[in-house]
Amino acid sequence: MRILRILDQEAWLYNYTFFKEFKNSTYYDLMLETYKNLNIDILFKSHIHGQGHIERVIFFAMILSWKYQLTRKDTDILRYAASLHDTRRIDDSYDTEHGHRAAMESSKYAYGLESKDLEILKAVMTAHSREDKEMEKSINEFDIENIDRAIKLSKLFKDADGLDRVRLGDLDSKFLRNDFSLELVDFAKKLFAAYQ
Repeated sequence: MRILRILDQEAWLYNYTFFKEFKNSTYYDLMLETYKNLNIDILFKSHIHGQGHIERVIFFAMILSWKYQLTRKDTDILRYAASLHDTRRIDDSYDTEHGHRAAMESSKYAYGLESKDLEILKAVMTAHSREDKEMEKSINEFDIENIDRAIKLSKLFKDADGLDRVRLGDLDSKFLRNDFSLELVDFAKKLFAAYQ
C-alpha cells in the first residue's frame, strides 16, 4: 500500500507541524487500522477513483477528525465513508448517484456501527456525490435523528474527498467548507505528487 510507504519514509511530511501532532495521536493509530482493514477487493478499479484515491481520502478524513476532535463514533463514520464512497462507481465520469449506490450497497461493510450511525454514514456517502445545495435533501432520505450532526460530517467528508481533486488538477479551495481544509491544500498537492 503506497500510503504506508509514504507515511513511513517521506521526510517532507515533518515540514508540517500538524502532521507531527497528528502522528502522535490516537487518530493516527486508527488511520493505520483503517488501512490494515481496507477491503481492496470491493474498491473501484481506476487510476482516478481507485485505491490511491481511497488511501488519500482516508488520510484526509482522519486528519480532519483529529483537527476537529471528533468522537470515535463520528470518526468511524468518516473513515468508513472514505473507504466505501466510490465502491459503486460504474466509470470515472461525472455521476451524482454513485454515492447513493455505495450507501445502499456497500454500507454493509461498515462493521460495528449502531443503526443510527449507519443511517448517517449512508447520508454522508449519498451527499458526497451531490451538490451542496442538495445536502439537506439527501440527508433527509435517511432516518436521521440529528440532522446537524449529519450535515457537519457530510461537509467534513466532502472536504476530505475534495482535497484529492489535486489529482485532477482542479481543486478550487473556495469550495472547501472547513477552515483547516484550506490549510491542507499544499499538503494535498505534495501527497499526490508522492504517488507519482
